[in-house]
Amino acid sequence: MTAEEKKRSKAKSPQSGAPKDAQASQAPSPEEARVRLAGTGRNDSCPCGTGKKYKKCHLPADEQAAAPPPSAPDAQELLQNGWRLFEQRRPGAAEKEFRAALAVAPDLTDARVGIGMSRLAADNAAGAKEELGAVLEAGAAKAEALRAAGTKDAFSQPEAQPYIRAAHALGCLAYDEERYEDAAKDLARVYDIDEGTVGIEARLIAAKALMKLERGADAAALLEPATKIEAGKGRAELGLALARFSAGSESEAHAALNVALDSNPNYGKALLGRIRRRVENVAAAQPGSLEEALLYTQTYGDVWTDAAKAFLEKVLDERALAKRAGAGAPEDAAPEDAAPKDGAEDTNPDGAAPPA
Repeated sequence: MTAEEKKRSKAKSPQSGAPKDAQASQAPSPEEARVRLAGTGRNDSCPCGTGKKYKKCHLPADEQAAAPPPSAPDAQELLQNGWRLFEQRRPGAAEKEFRAALAVAPDLTDARVGIGMSRLAADNAAGAKEELGAVLEAGAAKAEALRAAGTKDAFSQPEAQPYIRAAHALGCLAYDEERYEDAAKDLARVYDIDEGTVGIEARLIAAKALMKLERGADAAALLEPATKIEAGKGRAELGLALARFSAGSESEAHAALNVALDSNPNYGKALLGRIRRRVENVAAAQPGSLEEALLYTQTYGDVWTDAAKAFLEKVLDERALAKRAGAGAPEDAAPEDAAPKDGAEDTNPDGAAPPA
């Protein structure tokens, strides 16, 4: 055999290192991979015997084999991510997370609520109605069962929360679009089965819608039950005072207004524009706080007509006179709710003299 033939024959035959190279290309078992990763440096010779550095041989395959298998997406985690993004005012990103959650768990109605709320935040009212309406339809039978059972704490039941949130959001949307009859109807779905914080809020907004329809007596009847619940007593009494004034019952309005002002003296200043500040942190609006009064004004101030504000101012003046008379203050003392000078914020709701 000539030298050229020997060369060609050698090229056709398996190389001595071929089995080792083939071994390097085979997927290792997770256990083999973990052993090699634990005992071999990146620049060490590969334990397989090819003579190559580990990083050029088995390292990539070992890292892949030793990696834990990808876990399926968690719908609840995606849902929480969506609400976190929504609170950060990123409705587009939030909707993507809610959609991903829905893809994993098609029956997760909370995700549909999130999509609807995200669309509302993005000014897509039609899209919001579509998603929130689907939630109402899905939860109608459960809600009817709760009503039939006389349930008044439905929001404490997780399975009822999507329905309540959707009905509340649709009611608020209807109000913003000046569809006041629809607003009252949607919000009734909430307070019919819940008398907690969410239910009270629904009553207040529904009463506001009724007052826009010049149905003050109906609004008063709707608010009376809320005045008996401690959580929303002050705001409910304030709304009741307005409803009774609108219905022509000034004496009853006077009584309700005094109860409301006793619970939070800041209501008068906030409604009359003597304190101006926007409240972004709803959690800070605790009963009796300035933030509560400002938040009430942001939400319900649009139904306080000039006549209602004049009535409010009259009651405030009466209270200031009574307070001065009781304290023996001079007749020309500043009224309880006098506006602060030079537009300064009044932080002394009771009108007492500041400390020396």
